[in-house]
Amino acid sequence: MSIKPSLDKSDLPLNGILVLDFSQFLAGPVAAMRLADMGARVIKIERPGTGDIGRTLAFAGLEKDGDTLSF
Repeated sequence: MSIKPSLDKSDLPLNGILVLDFSQFLAGPVAAMRLADMGARVIKIERPGTGDIGRTLAFAGLEKDGDTLSF
């Protein structure tokens, strides 16, 4: 018999908080994800037509002398 812990989202510290995420690149979206993990409702706002510029830079400079620069 296994016991599965239930996660009640109403117990999370940021439950009921609304976050508008206007960030781009890595640090901002990761911070927004952490806020969502803590219960906040996060709405990501992106530029019309282009979206988050960080998506186009995901693997810029992928290789240098055969080694990856993406850690």
